[in-house]
Amino acid sequence: METRSKSLLSAEGIRKSFLFRGSVSTVLDNVNFSIEEGEFVSIIGPSGCGKSTFLELLAGITLPDKGVIRSYGADITGKTGILGYMPQDDLLFPWLNTLQNILLPVKVKGRNTSQATKQIEALLPLFGLQNHIGYHPHQLSGGLKQRVALLRTYMNSTKVLLLDEPLANLDSLTRSQLQTWLKTIVETLKLTVILVTHDIDEAILLSNRIELMSKNPGNFTRSIKVPVQTALEDSLQIELKNIIKAEFLEL
Repeated sequence: METRSKSLLSAEGIRKSFLFRGSVSTVLDNVNFSIEEGEFVSIIGPSGCGKSTFLELLAGITLPDKGVIRSYGADITGKTGILGYMPQDDLLFPWLNTLQNILLPVKVKGRNTSQATKQIEALLPLFGLQNHIGYHPHQLSGGLKQRVALLRTYMNSTKVLLLDEPLANLDSLTRSQLQTWLKTIVETLKLTVILVTHDIDEAILLSNRIELMSKNPGNFTRSIKVPVQTALEDSLQIELKNIIKAEFLEL
């Protein structure tokens, strides 16, 4: 009898290939992954190892060649709208204001917009958007656009967020501020998060666990638990960074 994972989210035996210049290129092969409720897991790996492809597979945007994705044991492979997926670009519609952009997943799912609007209005202060509800994207800074995009993702009615380098295009000061803000959002709303990032400091700050990936083809090579931050934060961070850097030298 088949034994099914009861993790909040799991990927089992995932393989994904693409046709590139007339030949088949395997991006991911025999990838296994799981995350439990309330975890914040960051995925770090070299460019081209399949990190973003893996998130797209989890989100149901694309199908694996082989393997299955489950949520609490139920097969969700290729099913969209179950998990909240946020790509690197904010993808806000320029002709819609902040409220209208945030309401998009509500309308797509055919849910009650007046009820959702009340929920959004209650969340605006937490997201720092209470003074920008009628603004259009061209009137917002890069940091504010990402706040709008994250709240829109949350309104997908999921406690699981898949974040593909959402802060990568921001300047260093804004990025640092939003890292702290994101940590607060996750803790306040009790979210489960998978974050793709190239920033080791960001991963250490935000995560409970860091998963390292290799490429050719992509697969997870090491899992690193991130201890709760203490008074030894600086030395702890240096130690973790050295471990991660040493792992990359071996990839």
